Amino acid sequence: MKTEDLAFLRSFFRVVTDQPIEFKASDTNRYVPLYDTPELAPHDPVKLLARPIQFALGQSVQLFSGFRGSGKSTELHRLRKYLSEQGDYKVVLCDIEDYINLSQSVDIIDFLLAVAGAFGDALQKEGFLPDDSSKEGYWERFTYFLKRTDLKVPEMSTVGIKVALKSDPSFRETLQKRMAGHLGALVEDVRTYVTGCVKKVKERHGPDTEVVLLLDSMEHIRGTSTNATAVQDSVVNLFTSHSDKLHFDHLHVVYTIPPYLKVLYPNLGTLYSPGGVQVLPALKVRDSERNIFQPGLDLLERLISARGDWQRLLGPERETLDRLSLLSGGHLRDFLRLFSEIIRRADRLPVPETTVDAAIAQVRTEFLPIADADAKWLHLIATTHGVALPDIKLLHDLARYLDTHLALYYRNGNEWYDVHPLVRDVVKAQAEEATRRQTQSH
Repeated sequence: MKTEDLAFLRSFFRVVTDQPIEFKASDTNRYVPLYDTPELAPHDPVKLLARPIQFALGQSVQLFSGFRGSGKSTELHRLRKYLSEQGDYKVVLCDIEDYINLSQSVDIIDFLLAVAGAFGDALQKEGFLPDDSSKEGYWERFTYFLKRTDLKVPEMSTVGIKVALKSDPSFRETLQKRMAGHLGALVEDVRTYVTGCVKKVKERHGPDTEVVLLLDSMEHIRGTSTNATAVQDSVVNLFTSHSDKLHFDHLHVVYTIPPYLKVLYPNLGTLYSPGGVQVLPALKVRDSERNIFQPGLDLLERLISARGDWQRLLGPERETLDRLSLLSGGHLRDFLRLFSEIIRRADRLPVPETTVDAAIAQVRTEFLPIADADAKWLHLIATTHGVALPDIKLLHDLARYLDTHLALYYRNGNEWYDVHPLVRDVVKAQAEEATRRQTQSH
């Protein structure tokens, strides 16, 4: 292969590696404004999230859900950019995964500590607070809270509390037990701290300044094979039973949540007025009747064109590109993943069809194998376009389908679900065969 072809493949491979667009100078050419099209403009998540912040009087709270790889983090970065450009907003974007372990159950105590700590850290990092305020982040304040309430916890430094909250399960368990009777006091202390920070921001930047906290990655929470149900129950409890504790005076907050929470708790948005719940769907490339949705294919063509010369890789015609777009189901991460697999297999340009087929087969195998019970349920999702949840006890299985993209969420007027196109035929054949065997056994 020519040196210039290898250089092209190396460059293309790097830009299809999945990562959020943060709207820095280096990101300028990578972002494609998906919601500038007439078909998608009514569903622009930034507009829908920004309006309650702009219209509410002084404070608001919203929930934002998106599946891994759907572009949710990119949209949060875009929301921060959009609001910051308005002039009256100071926006901080925090990753909750830096503060709590998302493979374990989350308690309201852990979560409040993480929110307050992340908020203070981010304000200081962005330079939104006066210099002298850096002398007391929430981690320092919490040590004083423990002394005031005469709570005994293992001695550790301020940095130790922050680290232990994420990495030391025994510390979290001890903290939860000893704080159980002091939750009201902790809520008051966190709110006092948050309000004090907002006040200092307004004193420095003007009384009309609005402060916004965007809390990302909470939708990443998931348990292991042994604790998945307990972890999911803890998330439900956090955002439903403790919803009143997640509102803060004079602060606009957007929390990300796992997609299954909306399924499990109908009308969840009423607990988070005035913003409610927004769910970021996969990009529609077919409608619910499986008819091709050309605007979706055109957007994916623009998206990959912003990263590299796909015609040099695949050939001048769009047939292969559209095939990849349809097989991705409009899931952005899987779309880029198909390209990365093609690039790693390329030994000449444009690549032959056998290389494309091998890449598709590789990505498909990463979804497999599928258990017969899962295949039956997934086939029901594919045929009904609903979640078809047979029993609330099986929620962790539905969460697994959504997390792994076996099931995808769409919206065109009404919301609907489908099985990932890469495995839809496999699921159908397996479900039918499993049903046939079951019938014969009886």
